[in-house]
Formats: sequence, C-alpha cells, structure tokens
Amino acid sequence: MTTAHQLWAFVKRDYLLASSSRLTFAWQLMTIVFAAPTMYYLGRLIQPAASPDLRPYGGNYFAFVIIGIAFSGFFSAMMAAWASGIRNEHLGGTLDAVLVSPVPLLTVATGASLWSTFVAAVQTAVYLLVGRLVFHLSFGEANIAAAAATVLVTMVVFAALGMISSALILIFRSGDALTGVLAGVSVLVAGVFYPTTILSAPLQRISQWVPLTHTLQAIRLALLRGAGISALWAEITALLLFALLLTPLGFVSLLAAVSTAKRFGTLIGH
Repeated sequence: MTTAHQLWAFVKRDYLLASSSRLTFAWQLMTIVFAAPTMYYLGRLIQPAASPDLRPYGGNYFAFVIIGIAFSGFFSAMMAAWASGIRNEHLGGTLDAVLVSPVPLLTVATGASLWSTFVAAVQTAVYLLVGRLVFHLSFGEANIAAAAATVLVTMVVFAALGMISSALILIFRSGDALTGVLAGVSVLVAGVFYPTTILSAPLQRISQWVPLTHTLQAIRLALLRGAGISALWAEITALLLFALLLTPLGFVSLLAAVSTAKRFGTLIGH
C-alpha cells in the first residue's frame, strides 16, 4: 500500500467518525457567523486616522482582525490536530497496533491529523468568505502566491510543533498543554487582534520568537497590500529557520517518546 493510500485510509476513517456528529461541525460554522459580525462592528469604531499602526495594512481594522482570527485559528487547530490525532490513537488503544504495522511513524502522525486540519482549513475559508461576501472585504490587491507560500511554510512549522506536543503527551500521559500555552502567547504577542507595534519593547522582542507573528505579518501584507515574496522575504526567512530547527526536533522527539512508551509499556491507552 502506498503512502497516499495509507493517508487516505486515515482520512476516510476520521471522516466516518466525524459524520456521526455533524451538529458539532454546524456549531463551529455558526460560531464563525457570529464572530465575523462582532469584529466588523468593532472595526467601525476604529478609524484609520485614529490608529496609525493599522496603516501598513490599509487602515481597515476588520480586514486586519478577520485575517488574524482566521489564520491563527487554523494553525492552532492544525497543531492540536497532530497532538490529538496521536492522543486519540493512544487512548483508543490502537496506536500500538498501528505502529507494529508497516506504516511509518510519520505517516501515522500525518494521517491522524489530516481530517482535522482539513476542517480547520474550511473554517478559515468560511471566515474569509463571510468577510468578502457579507461585509465586502476587498482582496483586490491580494498576492495569492506569496500568501500561499507563507501558509505552506507555516504549516511545516506547526506540524513540527504538533509532533513535539504529541511527544509530550506520550511521555507525560497528559493533555495537550503545549498547544494551549502557545495559543495564549500568540494571542498576546503575535498580532492576532492588534498590531505588534503597539506592544511594549520587551514584548515586541518576544514576539519575534513566536512563529505566528511572522506568519500574520506576511499574510496580511500579501492579501491586503499585494506584497510579493521578495517584499516578505524577512518574514518567510524567519519561518524557514523555524521549520529547519523544529522539524527534526519534532520528529526525533516523537520517535523518542514512542520508544519510551514502548519500553515502559504505556503505549496502549491509559
């Protein structure tokens, strides 16, 4: 069986499981329907002249924040999907059986996260569609290639963080603490709801060590100002460095965690 067939088997299984609780997905979409208008009316209170920090992004607070919420939600959900995918296999007592099969560990980790990542991507698209179709958010200057490149590199970064989170779950037999901590830090310093330029100098320095800071900066400039890859090279380079550092660290951490769990007999659900 090829890797593609193995991944498809995971997606098909998780789809069948998710289809039994369609109300959950419908409620997630309803949350978007309520959140987008809230951000729109909040944005009407903030005029470009009153907030010069928004000028690099076109001065429209609604455009600024809807992109921040949509993409921060996507990457946090993607990271959580990697962690919860391994955790669910673990709790269900199927991780041991899967790992003794010919399926590589990386394929297991990727496959277990694909469906949840796809759902998160749909939610992100719905945020942007609601902004465009209902509130007339303009993406007329958008540089799709630059935005897509940023998203792809960031997906590698958050997949690696998800592997690290999975490793911590297997070793400490606990919930997904890392995703929650990183999401909280990102909301504070990465510019999800406000530009990082309004932060204090120490927090601005900290924000440079948070991958989402560079992601949101690049995506906003690409979608709202038409910035190309050359103009975003500083942000993309930072993301590439995060990816080069975290990817091997994530894979080695997950391998070590599985090996430790096998040695202590904790690979089967607890």
